Amino acid sequence: MVRALVEARFRGDVTTTTALCTPDIVLRIEGSHEARGREGLAHLMEFNREVATNVRVEIHRVMASGDTVAMSRTMFLTINGQAVELSAGAFFTLRDGLVREWSDYLDMSEVARALGH
Repeated sequence: MVRALVEARFRGDVTTTTALCTPDIVLRIEGSHEARGREGLAHLMEFNREVATNVRVEIHRVMASGDTVAMSRTMFLTINGQAVELSAGAFFTLRDGLVREWSDYLDMSEVARALGH
């Protein structure tokens, strides 16, 4: 289920992404951003769609224990004509079969550079 969520999110499929989350989902991109609720997640996806093109994700590992899931992945995207590759680790907390919390750990400096910051 977490694999399907991440694939939908990076495909830009808001309907599937939000359906796989609880209404009070919290997505944290550690040190950068936090989105709250399905609407906040949808807004973040809309922003990403405006800023990045050629987005794809490669999921390397998924491990689960109880209601906690860990994942490692690499995201590939283009921002302002610059190819960006981001490796990320993530933890997900499930509630009633849906994702309640999603915490991403990655170095956003490449994104900041591509955005001109």
